[in-house]
Amino acid sequence: MNPKEAIQSYLFAERAKTNLITLSQMITVLSDLKGAEKSGAKRMFKLLVNAVAQDLTFAEKSTGSKEFLDAVRILDGIESMLDNDEFDDVSRAIGNAMTQATTPAQQGWQVLSENELV
Repeated sequence: MNPKEAIQSYLFAERAKTNLITLSQMITVLSDLKGAEKSGAKRMFKLLVNAVAQDLTFAEKSTGSKEFLDAVRILDGIESMLDNDEFDDVSRAIGNAMTQATTPAQQGWQVLSENELV
């Protein structure tokens, strides 16, 4: 990985991690909602998960880091968990996706450090 690729990997991964943290915070709130409010929040949450997955797919196409696609595969399972009110499982899945997104950031940081750019 050259420094330019390292910067891209690092930036995409950091953005993914930020988005996944947001999802993690939202699922905590969503689990406490009731009735129509919960139903509407689930729909919005699914849209946001899909947007994060699309961003991860773009990151993989831009960088070639398979970990981004691994994170997408994890997020793909969230919809059925959400439909079954399995909020703890959703939270774990988000954490697993974050683990995948952390790897390209770490790899990018390593290259940047080795080239004395950070």
